[in-house]
Amino acid sequence: MARKVKIVATVGPVSNNRQMITKLIKSGVNVFRLNFSYGTHKTHYETFNLIRQCASDLKKEVAIMQDICGPKIRIKGMTQSRDVAKGDILVMSKSAENDSFSITYPHIIDQLTVGDEVYFADGTVKTRVEEKREDNLVLRVLTRGQLREGKGVNIPKSGIKMSALTDKDKADLKFAAETGIDLVAFSFVENAGDILEARKILEKKGSDVWVIAKIERKAALKNIDEIIDVSDGIMVARGDLGVEAGIFSVPGIQKTIIGKANEKAIPVITATQMLTSMLHSSSPTRAEISDIANAVYDGTDAVMLSDETAVGSFPVEAVEVMVKTLTDAQRHLPDIKDIKPLKAESFAHAAAEIARSVHCKAIVSFTTSGYTVRQVSKFRPRKPVYAVAYSDKISRQLALVWGVERVFRVELNESEHHMIYQFLQQTGNKNNDNYIVTMSSHAGVKGNTNMVRLLDKTARDKIFERFER
Repeated sequence: MARKVKIVATVGPVSNNRQMITKLIKSGVNVFRLNFSYGTHKTHYETFNLIRQCASDLKKEVAIMQDICGPKIRIKGMTQSRDVAKGDILVMSKSAENDSFSITYPHIIDQLTVGDEVYFADGTVKTRVEEKREDNLVLRVLTRGQLREGKGVNIPKSGIKMSALTDKDKADLKFAAETGIDLVAFSFVENAGDILEARKILEKKGSDVWVIAKIERKAALKNIDEIIDVSDGIMVARGDLGVEAGIFSVPGIQKTIIGKANEKAIPVITATQMLTSMLHSSSPTRAEISDIANAVYDGTDAVMLSDETAVGSFPVEAVEVMVKTLTDAQRHLPDIKDIKPLKAESFAHAAAEIARSVHCKAIVSFTTSGYTVRQVSKFRPRKPVYAVAYSDKISRQLALVWGVERVFRVELNESEHHMIYQFLQQTGNKNNDNYIVTMSSHAGVKGNTNMVRLLDKTARDKIFERFER
């Protein structure tokens, strides 16, 4: 059985070259993440073009996801990485100088008081404010670890307010629209309004990029239903989420969010520290394998590698471990997920049910926006899902969706039979494979699927006879 769950890999110093991108695609990467916390528009544009070229050379549908910073507080002005031990003293200043370092939002220093805690690098380094001076804070280290430029800063203290979209984010969104990015991951979302604001910027530039809401704040958990309703996808960003909500709450939160995303038929990514040990080891821990497998059992559409493929010593091996784990884990899933379909999902659900009992090679879903394919995927059919799209953008976006094994590109036509003919031409030959097909009698209209049919030998022969006589 082919792998159903998709793999997102972050591009970084060790992977940002033609040879490594090619290897990662061949190993199984479906989506490449460009982290806009680092780099410039020029460097990201070069990486974007490199990925597109490599994917084209390999004839693979690979999506590119921009991950915008949001109001993420990061270390600034630290000229070299620094190992710290429990009891060490650090100075965090509004302006980095001498042995002190700063942060990207230095005004936050004014809002902190003695006794407040400040966490770094996804909470791996914890500190407490020992002394407050005019323009800096003296911090005592509570846990050992490593600090370096650009690493995240979390402040558990409530009441610190920041706009969800910074000026940099707005410029980055415009870049995404103009460049042709497929997916945008929006950091530190708190409510539906944040997503709508980002979408407005994208649509003004004529972009139909999918907006993925990263869930990493307590406020987002309270507003999760409204966020899901206006998003094209969800990311369970377990790093900052663990700091904000507590690491012991993350597994339960992960299950809840994935379940809600599954119900609404939108793709969900599970992210952060999935194979951390493989930063420096060619083999994973058993706990990491269990973590990945449990994300599959929870219902995730995709899993994400961050530092493992960006700065790790074994990026290709990490992807290969993902592939093996995901493929084995899905063997334990049911033939079809027992979820009651909404009225609009009736045809997608019927296709999944029919495919379970009728001999067929795949479920073939013709789609204008990707919506019908996401509906079919919602029910997690064991049979492969083939997507037939009318645009390159949708073809690539579907690389994120669970179970989509192949994507075919056809020209929009008033005749449903002609579009099926185009699909059959691309399957390679006039074989005897049966397909369960979902499509609309009004092709090109979003969310208008109203047919499910069995495409068997008799039906295929009639279509070929009609268009090849």
